[in-house]
Amino acid sequence: MAISATIGAAALGAGATVYASNKQAKAQKRAQKQAARNAEDARRQADREFNAANQKSPNVAALMKRNRADATSGTSGTFLTGTNGAPASGGMLGRTTLLGG
Repeated sequence: MAISATIGAAALGAGATVYASNKQAKAQKRAQKQAARNAEDARRQADREFNAANQKSPNVAALMKRNRADATSGTSGTFLTGTNGAPASGGMLGRTTLLGG
């Protein structure tokens, strides 16, 4: 009887140890996941702060210069009018009906 009580107590102690070990491992995994989330949040916040401090602004002068150059070189035409635009006389301009007839 004493032997079975000793074996039972040892088994109970081993079971408690396994349970505590599993519980500790789960807690450690949760802590690692939380630390990873915190690190990612900190990285994103740092990126936002950096971007706010170093905002880019468009170079309006260069854009206007390029648009003017495109207008004079003919690349501003459309598929329907071509690079020279619509003719001022003749063609479909100046007609009064919707279909041009």
